[in-house]
Amino acid sequence: MNDNTKYIRDEYINSVLEKIAIKSDIESWNYEKQFFQNVAQNYFGVIIPVKLNGKKEGKEISLNLVLKLAPTDERYRVSGAVTSFFQREIFIYSDVLPSYRKIRNGITTLSDFIVPECYYLKKDYCEEVITMQNMCANGYMPFVNDSILDIEHLVISIKCLANFHALSFILKKQESHLFNIAQSTCVPLSRKANERFYTILQDRLTKALKVFSNTQYVPALERLQKDCDKFVEACYKSVNALVLCHGDIWKENLLFKYEHGKPVSVCMIDYQTTRISSPAYDVLYLIISSSGQDLRSQHYKQLLDTYYQTLSENLLEAEIPVNKIYSRQMFDADLIAVAPACLVIANTAIWLSSGCQQEGHVKSKIVLETEEDIQKAICLYKNRMTAIFDDLISYGYLKDILE
Repeated sequence: MNDNTKYIRDEYINSVLEKIAIKSDIESWNYEKQFFQNVAQNYFGVIIPVKLNGKKEGKEISLNLVLKLAPTDERYRVSGAVTSFFQREIFIYSDVLPSYRKIRNGITTLSDFIVPECYYLKKDYCEEVITMQNMCANGYMPFVNDSILDIEHLVISIKCLANFHALSFILKKQESHLFNIAQSTCVPLSRKANERFYTILQDRLTKALKVFSNTQYVPALERLQKDCDKFVEACYKSVNALVLCHGDIWKENLLFKYEHGKPVSVCMIDYQTTRISSPAYDVLYLIISSSGQDLRSQHYKQLLDTYYQTLSENLLEAEIPVNKIYSRQMFDADLIAVAPACLVIANTAIWLSSGCQQEGHVKSKIVLETEEDIQKAICLYKNRMTAIFDDLISYGYLKDILE
């Protein structure tokens, strides 16, 4: 639970749960605030798990819920980002995911795609609420053993991502009207759509140039900073296919369920940055942001093959000609097109998650107390970014910024 929790009054929580109880025909109800054993990072919302107890048709009933609320204090709304993020996520839960659930039920290869139940939504400014099923109560949990995923977790995550993208392709075919609304709601990332985020991207590239001064990466970083707009917009302007992408798919936005210590199911969460983009963006971003160099050196091709095979199986069952709509050659070409944007945005995310961002509205959850702590965090950031740079170069993805 983050610091904004103190601005959420119990009376407000009570009013939200009252609406859920009425909608669900639950009588004589009460609730208990709960706590997550492990809390994933969330920078733009207040996450409160609760247990709603009561009676329905004379029988005892309990609902394990998560209340995701926008900060009610306007001091946390100055950038406008919170408002747009919540509008987007509410649309996903109210319109897109219910349609995905229907599509999933008719496609056998999609049967393991998890769609949490949504109980209540409110769109009013400074009162935005998404109340959903608490997947942790169903055995799902964040991966907290390391800052990166191992191959078992990555494979199951890549399959989940392929399912998510397949649902978008199928939605476009079966419910084109809703897909068109999604295109206008979940707009691509551009300076016009999110000026503040571009400012952050540029600032983190400036910080990267200081960290990597006197290294071989300086020319590439300078080119990324100079042409940041062009590289980011390439994710929807210079690619072969567009889908509803998650937009921020890394280990913090995945919950895993285990059997005998092995991950057997995964649930995607946090749809605040869902946007129209190339499916290759999500794939490459997940891999570089949530794996280490040793894993990539051994399994990168396997992960790409797993993604494309899973996507193909889903589309073929839905009678969508995958080789025409999104061939493997198209996918491989799109990986090259999106790689610079993935690098720019990963640079921002890894700077933040490593603990290096200690000031500003959105800052690292890790508080660094000493100069030694700061240097360790910067070293961690530099090592991870060096590995990503080297790998993307070895894949042949950064020729445009190295020329």
